[in-house]
Amino acid sequence: MTSNIIDFPKASVTCAICPWARSCVAEGFGPGSEDTSAQRCAAPTKRGQHIIRQGDTLEHLYVLRSGSAKSYFDSSDGLEQIVAFHYPGDLLGFDAIGDGTHQTSVVALETAALCRVPYTELEQSMPESPKLWNEVMRAGARQMRDKNVHALMLGQKSAAARFASFLLDVSARLAARGCSRSEFNLSMPRQDIANYLSLAVETVSRLFGELQASGAINVERRFVQISCFDTLRDVAGDASGGSSRAKSG
Repeated sequence: MTSNIIDFPKASVTCAICPWARSCVAEGFGPGSEDTSAQRCAAPTKRGQHIIRQGDTLEHLYVLRSGSAKSYFDSSDGLEQIVAFHYPGDLLGFDAIGDGTHQTSVVALETAALCRVPYTELEQSMPESPKLWNEVMRAGARQMRDKNVHALMLGQKSAAARFASFLLDVSARLAARGCSRSEFNLSMPRQDIANYLSLAVETVSRLFGELQASGAINVERRFVQISCFDTLRDVAGDASGGSSRAKSG
């Protein structure tokens, strides 16, 4: 397939604020190094544009520098299942390291900037760049942990608890990147949230309304303001599905 990612010869000024900078720049892949072939800045990826497609052969790993993305796979019956949302600093493409083939597709949810690292060069640099390789392994381990948490949430939590847990997760992940913990825009549409949480779109819309009525959040289209974290945590901790609002979806 023809890639929409365009390589530039030098790393971007955004490396100065990239969470990977201490590893990759220190190991010789960043600005000022003699060989910048191991890491390239990519042209902006537009909303709805694929970064990776399911079934592609592993050629690059990607670091999301700005924007957001989602990972999904197409089931045998042609249905899309979203398995993760990604934010700046996240590593994309790790799922292909096992057998050399990407198990999921990754698509931009909004205009995104990326760095791409040729995997063969990353492997070759491993003896000289253990710090960067360790960061790759840690990022992969975090993704595995997140997928386990996601599976546990779908299997054991009520609809309301899943939704509240999702909002708390977005809050925590954005806060870790220096953004507001209590106010943020959701880059994904409600249909994607419903898909990720295995809920009906109508259920997600209703839960937005119920949490707003409870005073836990304020919502205006995709803008969310968390007004009461304690209330949201109480809802997220409900695994019983005993309340009337938690039984549907």
